[in-house]
Amino acid sequence: MEIGVGLPTNLRGTNKDLVLEWARRAEAAGFASLCMGERLTYAGYDWVLSLTAAAAVTSRIRLLANVIILPIHPVGVVAKQSLSLDDFSGGRLSLGVGLGTPLDDYDVAPSPREGRGARFEESMRTLRELWKGESLLEGVRAIGPPPVREGGPELLLGANGMKSLRRAGQFTDGAVTWSFSADPREARAMFDVVEQSWRDFDRKGSPRLVCGCYYSSGPTAEQDLAAYFRDYYPNVLPGQVEDLLAAVRTVTPEAIRTVVREFEEIGCDEFIFVPVKPDLAHLDGLAEIVG
Repeated sequence: MEIGVGLPTNLRGTNKDLVLEWARRAEAAGFASLCMGERLTYAGYDWVLSLTAAAAVTSRIRLLANVIILPIHPVGVVAKQSLSLDDFSGGRLSLGVGLGTPLDDYDVAPSPREGRGARFEESMRTLRELWKGESLLEGVRAIGPPPVREGGPELLLGANGMKSLRRAGQFTDGAVTWSFSADPREARAMFDVVEQSWRDFDRKGSPRLVCGCYYSSGPTAEQDLAAYFRDYYPNVLPGQVEDLLAAVRTVTPEAIRTVVREFEEIGCDEFIFVPVKPDLAHLDGLAEIVG
């Protein structure tokens, strides 16, 4: 199982120099990927800017958009951005797409909340067509640059809900899921839905199965986790902050190593640890823990 790590780009107090050094150290430490989610209504950087900056100072590590809120964007613009970033990085982009939480990101985009599920499916379908390097409009040239690999970058469905995960076999190359408690049983149930969707749509091979959770390391690990949750989650999941905090176990070396072992055992292809504080000590601590 591969181990990825989040960039500190959706955290208060981050800065350019930190992001670039984080990317360099993550690659040097042997992490498989750097991930970056999209959030409009919170501090942090844009996903395209962040992953492009990371691509510029690295040469091997994969770049995972985990995840962008696809229905709030014109799909042609996303096709241009993703093809450009994939080419710029030498084919290292994996694009995770989802419906997004919180929904106020739709309001500030702006994009209607209504009909977002149908728009999401149509955008995934159109994105695949645009990534073929062909125009969908007669007399109009295709969106470029041409795809690095046939069919475009890896496309992953970012979802936790069982209904949403059933879309994987029809539209994507796999799924990137999330578990606050890093619960292998919860993740395996999600993976089962993805694999069944694969069979339902007669897909060849196997879907890529990814999961992630927050982590915190060092002597103030629990305090750092609590500070982030109490800042970020009151507006995202009102009234649930303390329950979410109680669920997170990845704040000790022993727990983090246990999560790695458990997720290897359930057939997870990659597990991603997402930081809660923009401090290189957290990255260095994780690298030491997972070896």
